[in-house]
Amino acid sequence: MSTKNQVLEALLSLKKGSFLSGEELASSCSLSRTAIWKAIRSLQEDGYQIEAVTNRGYRILSLPDKLDANLISSNLKEYVASGLKVFVFDELDSTNSEAKRRAVEVGAFRDQAGRLTEKGKTAHLSLFAAESQTGGKGRLGRTFVSPKNCGLYFSLLYSPLGGVKNPALYTAAAALSVTRAISKIYGEESQIKWVNDVFLAGKKVSGILVEGIANFESGMIDAVVVGIGINIRKNPELSGEITKIAGSIEEAKSLKDENMPEQSKNALISEVVKNLIDFYGAFESDDEKAKSKMIEEYRSLSMLTGKSVSVNPVAGLSGQSYKATVKDVDEEMRLVVECQDGKILRLNSGEVSLHSYDFV
Repeated sequence: MSTKNQVLEALLSLKKGSFLSGEELASSCSLSRTAIWKAIRSLQEDGYQIEAVTNRGYRILSLPDKLDANLISSNLKEYVASGLKVFVFDELDSTNSEAKRRAVEVGAFRDQAGRLTEKGKTAHLSLFAAESQTGGKGRLGRTFVSPKNCGLYFSLLYSPLGGVKNPALYTAAAALSVTRAISKIYGEESQIKWVNDVFLAGKKVSGILVEGIANFESGMIDAVVVGIGINIRKNPELSGEITKIAGSIEEAKSLKDENMPEQSKNALISEVVKNLIDFYGAFESDDEKAKSKMIEEYRSLSMLTGKSVSVNPVAGLSGQSYKATVKDVDEEMRLVVECQDGKILRLNSGEVSLHSYDFV
């Protein structure tokens, strides 16, 4: 048995609340104190939350929270029966990139009659999730830092019948899916910063990147890749100014002196994906009642309504930054703002950028 497994076995054998000193571990495992310390560090890197207390020793607070494709599939049996495929990786460059690579292999998702092609069937409703990303991506070329044991990183590849008519709706539905899941799993009410950021306790805990897959023959957006990152625990790789903006669910809980419930990433991803597929199914079937209800719920969670914001043209587009007051989000998911001269504008997400620190 390896040194790490010896130490793990000894710690797991403890009664709840008990500690095992470094000296006792070294003696029981016939190892040096240095070897014990290295094994503890290695276990922590694997995701074991191990508490070390001077003059008392070590104890395990929680086991690694690992993604499990079988467990996710079991949570989503109804959707698996309808074609959902679940792929879990230890590490990827980016789950969106993996989904797009799969889309390239497919070519055309649907034929002229709108039916899924054979290759389309194998890729539509594919979920790609990773424990960590080496090249996580956000909007406008930004980086989404995605280390192991800190967050949930996944992408859904979806090809709706009739193509994607309003990409902004798909992004908005993704943000709403995350807020609903955080509420159900963690009991926390989050808000949405138009169009795709989820905030909790004043900090961003989730980012969303939706990318279209074009069919050059039909000229339609044949499918979407919906990438979602959720910060569950504090990210040790973040420092400096970014920490004023980025937070985690765990940090929001600690602000209220509350502990994280014993829920896993598998429960969270399952809840988000369930919401996501239900929303997209409603769009696909042109369910106007469901669509209107979704938009109203999104509006109720908008953290920008009534706030003064700085509107910045996206890189590559002409124009100057200006101040405006947010009035609403319209039926097409455009941000309705009133300029200082009283003019009303409707902004598309692809035309402007609203940074987290721009609103007051």
